Amino acid sequence: MGTLDPTDTATLLRRIAALEKRLRAMQVIMTGGQYAHDESGGNRTVASTGAFLDYTGQPTVSIVVPASGKVRVSGGFSGYNNATGTSTLRVAPVLSGANTAAPTTANSASAAGDNNGAATDPVAVPRSTSRTKVYTDLTPGTTTFKLQGRISSGTTSTHAIQDSWLLVEPLP
Repeated sequence: MGTLDPTDTATLLRRIAALEKRLRAMQVIMTGGQYAHDESGGNRTVASTGAFLDYTGQPTVSIVVPASGKVRVSGGFSGYNNATGTSTLRVAPVLSGANTAAPTTANSASAAGDNNGAATDPVAVPRSTSRTKVYTDLTPGTTTFKLQGRISSGTTSTHAIQDSWLLVEPLP
């Protein structure tokens, strides 16, 4: 890790956010929830546009949905899609097992493009985003939650998913 530079506020804030995320994850795990992440620092990509698809290192967790049928799901990532100024990169959970549900844009964490419409713009500044949703009326039983990614336009060279994470918490 090395020594932190107290004048580098961006790095300090990123490290504080990572610590807060891990603390929250520990609290959730203590109540039967699960946390998974891909903080390898590598760039992960989605193979094509328009559909939610698997990507390398995508966070996946399985939990037992309680009798209440309620689960809080939080997920997010740092990333970018600079194909156009309005291109998006999204991640959302897909459910399988005792419950099944496809990922949707309405349930996704999303980052928009940042290149002002210039496809050759070399700027690819990662943006951090997250989304939390409470699922209700689920069937009690083991359910797997897995993040999938989606790009609205572009190719594997115009976007990247970095540091994705997933936190699933059963609710009373």
